[in-house]
Amino acid sequence: MKRLETSLDWVVIESELKSLENTLPLFKHDVIRFIKAIREDVTALSKLEVELRRTHSKQLERECSSKVTKINEQLKLVHKFHLMSLLAQ
Repeated sequence: MKRLETSLDWVVIESELKSLENTLPLFKHDVIRFIKAIREDVTALSKLEVELRRTHSKQLERECSSKVTKINEQLKLVHKFHLMSLLAQ
């Protein structure tokens, strides 16, 4: 699974996550819930990135970095959930 570097990477990652919901029809709603939660964080990251490009603030740079780290952790959790779901079948 790919890692998120900027909010622009979300399109590719979201399509990968949607393909996971097809492999696990029983857990489709859980995957959709994960995608929705991560999408909200990506939207917030996108707004921070726009503000960062406008102001070049070190504080905003740190906030963007921490938001990317948080999103990547969430993506790891989704991946682990998917693996555990596959093993449970």
